Amino acid sequence: MPSPIEKHPGTSKDTDATGLEKALRDGNTAIICDSLDFEALGVHDLDGTTLNPASILGAVGEEAVFYHVWAAVKQTIDERSIRRIPKGGLVKASLERLLFELGNIILDRVDGPHFSFVDPRRHSDSAGMVRNAKRLVSLFDEKEIHRGKVVISIPATEEGLKAAKELESQHGIHTNLYLVSGLLHAAACAEAGATTVTIPVGPLLDWYEGKRKTHFKDLHTHPGVETVQSTLAYFKLHGIKSKVIGSGFRTLSEIGTLAEFDAICISNHQADDLRRSQVSISITPDSSPARLRARQAQYPTAFLSSKPGFMNAMSAETRSMVIATLFVPLGEMKAHMDSLELVVGKEVVRQFEMQTLDLKTLYGISPVKSQKIKKTAGDIPARRVRAKRSLAEDLNLEQPGESIDEDEIF
Repeated sequence: MPSPIEKHPGTSKDTDATGLEKALRDGNTAIICDSLDFEALGVHDLDGTTLNPASILGAVGEEAVFYHVWAAVKQTIDERSIRRIPKGGLVKASLERLLFELGNIILDRVDGPHFSFVDPRRHSDSAGMVRNAKRLVSLFDEKEIHRGKVVISIPATEEGLKAAKELESQHGIHTNLYLVSGLLHAAACAEAGATTVTIPVGPLLDWYEGKRKTHFKDLHTHPGVETVQSTLAYFKLHGIKSKVIGSGFRTLSEIGTLAEFDAICISNHQADDLRRSQVSISITPDSSPARLRARQAQYPTAFLSSKPGFMNAMSAETRSMVIATLFVPLGEMKAHMDSLELVVGKEVVRQFEMQTLDLKTLYGISPVKSQKIKKTAGDIPARRVRAKRSLAEDLNLEQPGESIDEDEIF
């Protein structure tokens, strides 16, 4: 399956690009933007787009974005009988429809690939992530959007790698394994056959700076930069088909120093600054420690066939790095998804109440009955008084921190 972000020499779309942007394009580095600013996406010359829970939650209060929440919920409720979605699954299904709605409108402005994502709260459930990805991609399929334009991002946990392998090999779905910490971790992701792997550069450099208790003024001496460079060199040395994306850059200087990524993922603000920046790019010399480390690293690997898994093949220090760059961010993503689910859940309740007839009869006690009961409550056994039902409970809306088994929903 060809990579959706593969670029070829001389295919830069923007002949007016200058500065750092031009240097990146000349080096065939794709530029992907994480933004829900629809107007800006249409202005920038981009090679792809991506979304994450934080970016959606941050923009959902804007009218242009909340419209798609409304549309996703309406479509889900309208189709609940056809798709056999029980009330308890309406919020989950609406969340998936929202990701499709946003991806669809973004693809009208940027001709892909678009990186959507499975619910990161499912990071320890490979089967659940596979089902989530298949349902999400099926929505794009129904709109006849070519699968080469859609990539599903999956957390690079042990179970995430299993899910990516199944989706790539059995279902023809492009996957992006993200929050990848270093060479061994990236090698395991490549072994899973992921279309792309994404390294969070900023958090990785933060971890090294915290561990060494040092701020590295010269990025070329930064151990985190060397880790990234060795990973990029390893993939190129062995001709690994998976493409490597850099994300979470703290400064444009980090982009210039690590210009050998196949693609970079940047914010809308960074996209604005990229063209004006005169930061120069760096190429890792063959004699560098990073390239030496890449040559010394084992290839091919057999992490996925090993029962202990790739985490057990790592040193204690490397496992600490994985925890900081993978599991800590996943905890933050869980909080974002919980909040986003509450927003969608409220809209589900609002629309469901508008569409449901005689709700006072269905979900409570009618005013007439209520008055009668009030007058004779002392004479009526408690078991005969009909308990008031909550629509939110019927729709199975979760409180933050709780989870629902998807097998009981879809």
